[in-house]
Amino acid sequence: MYQILVLTSEYLAQYMDDILKEHSHDIIYRIVKYRHFSEIGALYQEHEQWADGVMTTGIVVETVIRREVKGRLKPILSLDTDNETFYKVPLMLLIENRQLDPDRIIFDVFVCTSPGASVRDLIENKSVNEMFPDFHKWLSTATAGELCQIEDRSVEQIRRLWEENKIDMVICRFSSIVRQLKDLGIPCAFASASDEYAHQMVEHLLEKIKLEKITAHLPAVIFTAPVSGDGDLWNEYQELNVQKGLMDFAREHDLKFLIQNKRQGLLVITEKTVISYVTESFQNSALSEYLKERAGFDLTVSYGIGHTIEEALENAAYAKKASGNTKDAYLVDEKKHLKGPLDKDRTVLTSDMIGPQIQEAAKRASLSTMVIHRLNRLLCLLDKREITSRELAENFHITVREASRILKHLETAGFATARLHKSEHMRGRPTKIYHIKWEI
Repeated sequence: MYQILVLTSEYLAQYMDDILKEHSHDIIYRIVKYRHFSEIGALYQEHEQWADGVMTTGIVVETVIRREVKGRLKPILSLDTDNETFYKVPLMLLIENRQLDPDRIIFDVFVCTSPGASVRDLIENKSVNEMFPDFHKWLSTATAGELCQIEDRSVEQIRRLWEENKIDMVICRFSSIVRQLKDLGIPCAFASASDEYAHQMVEHLLEKIKLEKITAHLPAVIFTAPVSGDGDLWNEYQELNVQKGLMDFAREHDLKFLIQNKRQGLLVITEKTVISYVTESFQNSALSEYLKERAGFDLTVSYGIGHTIEEALENAAYAKKASGNTKDAYLVDEKKHLKGPLDKDRTVLTSDMIGPQIQEAAKRASLSTMVIHRLNRLLCLLDKREITSRELAENFHITVREASRILKHLETAGFATARLHKSEHMRGRPTKIYHIKWEI
């Protein structure tokens, strides 16, 4: 039997109880109700030790937990509204009441990012994701504070639109604001997931819990080395300092570390659960700063997880290569997913290490898969498709000449086009800007 924690609003508590009763032969569940998104982080932490997994009634609730709670999270899944329901609810409203104007029916979840998003927009677009890209972008970058304010902001914006006579009805996904809208006299309908979809999500969560329990003790390694790779930096005294730092860190956090000396570095053999704890669910590398303070020089900390110890070592080596000559920490997991840079102040990206598209691009451009992979991640982090040799050199910590060679290879292979740009405020030759054209 698995123990499921359900975080839900009062509005959906009975619905969740009815759904989960049908799975009582597999699970024991505990329904915990919140009144406001700001309560969610504390409620999760209060009940997490009891739970094997967590189900939330919305993607924002899940995202609040991921933003607010530090450390390893239990398997978590949100019962969000499926695309079918997003179409079905407004269409049924229009069928039941032909007087309704689809331009004057809006959605609460999008009102703060796309105030004009209406039912007509939904009908005329192919999918929900195509209709509301701004919401997904906002959700991926919003802070915990911003997420906790979204209910109040949405109610205020809806109230303003209602008073300005710009809307006739609201389709709600934030179940916690339904009562507030009704108290204001604003007509609203809740877009709940279909029962079939809800049951599928419960089964999906159970599969995640089972997989988590199977993979929790996979072998993992942590590799620490000087950033520069210069052997002169890795003298016996500094090696002892780093080793002592690792032992102190393990003792302070009650962890099991098996430490081995390697050429120009130290290797820690452990397991996946420890890596998840140390990196706060693969989100940062506090260990890097901890060791730097004790060693007196910059260190690269790389993490690898595998189905065997050999695979974990190999993945840690891939993570080390991804860091280049920087002190950024990266992790490669058992699925060959690269995560990083692990830095609480930056967005942590996850991507496939050696997918077929990266392999094909590397082959055509006569470059390594790691170069293609790192460049693609860099463009994602910079949120653009254009780059100069100097920008590439600064981010890869290589010479401008080496960066120019990489970009020239891409241009020859048809993955980049170059144009000259001359700034009005700069003398000399114009800068060559490369536009990267692949889809990886």
